[in-house]
Amino acid sequence: MALTRRQSTLLLGAAALAAIAPLPSMAQTGKKLTILIGYPAGGAVDAVARAMTETLRTAGYTVIIDNKTGAGGRLATDALMAAPADGQTIMLTPGGNLTIYPHIYSKLRYDALKDLVPLATACEFQFGLAAGPGTPAKTLKEFLTWAKANPGKASFGTPGAGTGMHFLGVQLARDAQVELTHIPYRGGAPAMVDVIGGNLPALFTTLPNLLQQYKGGKLRILGFSGDTRMAALPEIPTFKEQGFPDLTMSEMFVFVAKAQTPPALQKELASALSTAVRSKDVTQALEKAEFDPLVMEPAAISKRLQVETARWAAVVKSTGYKAED
Repeated sequence: MALTRRQSTLLLGAAALAAIAPLPSMAQTGKKLTILIGYPAGGAVDAVARAMTETLRTAGYTVIIDNKTGAGGRLATDALMAAPADGQTIMLTPGGNLTIYPHIYSKLRYDALKDLVPLATACEFQFGLAAGPGTPAKTLKEFLTWAKANPGKASFGTPGAGTGMHFLGVQLARDAQVELTHIPYRGGAPAMVDVIGGNLPALFTTLPNLLQQYKGGKLRILGFSGDTRMAALPEIPTFKEQGFPDLTMSEMFVFVAKAQTPPALQKELASALSTAVRSKDVTQALEKAEFDPLVMEPAAISKRLQVETARWAAVVKSTGYKAED
């Protein structure tokens, strides 16, 4: 899927957002809303959440960002499951956490398609592979050649085990017939530090998370998971055009609540969140960070999650990967 992008930095702080018109109903009551994030501050999920919550605060919500880091985002989901189903605690998560984890963890404490209900989407994005000073490679072909010559050094980091980025790396290694060691991190931000510092050769993460350092000359993006090149960054090739069509994919960030949340509250939250995404300020902030704003109805989100869950079942099976619970 080709996405429209605009050149800019990744930073999505409060300064990027101006006041917008108040959202209706629950937003005007000043009701508390805790948004759980399974990754550290400074990463892609956290940045998008903070852009969204500034808009919600302007509209009257009392918003708390709660970073429950660790276990590839599962700690945040566990925290959501432990919270009351009263509409005051929700989670922003990569869709892959809901569609991949059921296939790799045998002891999940929840059924993503039954125990969680989608409320709204925030954005869609793609993934990129970047190299730092830990490898001399300037292109994907050079990186794979270097990896074959340095099997003990050839590794790639991701924001967590079992993520879509993890499996992109596994698929790349399999298709290129090269050994690549996966190094999972507690989010994209710490992995970025190690790549820039030369302690980690390469990093698979969300494409927007790479752009600031790429434009600053600290990283080299070797490829990304789009179907075609982006007009804003025409110099970055896709994996598909470099001989790896199976690495073509996009992912979404989705807001979810407990399935037991009363339908009226689900509807109200869905409306408020989607209205915020549609606002000019949030749309511009997301686009400046190379995210593609995405608004979907809950029923459409559920259908997409079901389709992607089935797709990842085949991918995971083909790799033979099983995570330790």
